[in-house]
Formats: sequence, C-alpha cells, structure tokens
Amino acid sequence: MSDQKYRLVTRSDFDGLVCAILLNEIGLIDDIKFVHPKDMQDGKVAITGRDITTNLPYVPGAHLVFDHHASETVRNTGERPKNYIIYPGAPSAARVVYECYGGKSRFPDSFDDMMIAVDKSDAAEFSIEEILEPKGWVLLNYLMDSRTGLGRFREFRISNYQLMLDLINYVRNHTIDEVLALPDMVERVTLYFEHADKAKEQLQRCTTVHGNLA
Repeated sequence: MSDQKYRLVTRSDFDGLVCAILLNEIGLIDDIKFVHPKDMQDGKVAITGRDITTNLPYVPGAHLVFDHHASETVRNTGERPKNYIIYPGAPSAARVVYECYGGKSRFPDSFDDMMIAVDKSDAAEFSIEEILEPKGWVLLNYLMDSRTGLGRFREFRISNYQLMLDLINYVRNHTIDEVLALPDMVERVTLYFEHADKAKEQLQRCTTVHGNLA
C-alpha cells in the first residue's frame, strides 16, 4: 500500500466518525474535515486529489468517493467514474469503506460491534426502547448527530468538532462504555437526558398518528 495520505471529507455524524476510524486504521488519512452535504452540492467545499469523501454527494476531482445512497445513482447518470465507489444496497457509508478494504480480514474483531451499530444507526432501525432510553452505541449515535442539537450549547469543555476528532483514535482501543465514560462525553450524556422528558412531552403534544405514520 502507498504511503500517500489523504484528507477525509465527511459528514459530522456517527457514520462519518466510523469512516474516519476505518480509514485511520489502515493509515490512509492524516486530516479530516466535517462538512454539510448541501455545501458539497453547491461547490462551497474545495475538493482536490488529496481528498477522500464519504457519505457525501459526488464531486469530481476527489481521490476516492465512497457512498451508499441510491439517490446518488439517479443524480449521477452515465458511466461511473473509477474513483466513485458506491454500494446502493449498503446500510452505511462506513460499511462500503469496510468491505472495500477487506472487511473482517483487514479490520480487528473489536470493530464488529461498532460496524453493526453504524449500520443500524444509519438505517434508523431503532426500537421504541432505543429511542426513548438509548444506551451504548445507539446513544453515541444520537450524541454525534448534529440534528440532536448539542452543537448549539457552548458550555462544553471542547466543541463537538474537537470531540469527534478525539474519538477517532480513542474508539480504536476502548469499549463503548469507556467511550461514554469520558468526561467530555459524560457532560453531553447528562445534558441529553436532562432534556429527555421535555422532548417526550413535546412529541406527544405535537404528533398525530395516521396509520403507520406519525
């Protein structure tokens, strides 16, 4: 394998975090940038041949582009570029990266639970219990998701962006319980559950059920 290293450009969420962990494990990246998908579509993110992108709209010029969204196969018609690795049936972009680089034959067994969790999370295959009382990897997914809204709270010791960067190396050699026990995680877990009852009340107040839709 070449000694060339690249910058990972990905979403700031659990799938993006796991992509970073996988690519870091095989020594392919030395930098990371978290971006919004719309900014990629609008050309607001400068992409070069030193970039690997995951879980984002295809942008020409990247070294490699990993994705799993079937909608991208509709948006990008014609012959698929050689640098475009997309598995529309994969449950997560991290799974595409994992399988592309050898899967279980290349990555440690300690990554198995993480991979199951990122597939489950990106496909939103959660039980009611996991939504109301999240724990373990499911809880980490919620905490890392920008839609949870923790990024707007400024009293944390470090930013969510910095925490994502720190976790790339920490998750490699620690259990999910040890990850959630980190002081920077504990303060986010505490805040998350402080708002839980109000969030449940809001959902009950604002939601109407129509058959299997809410």
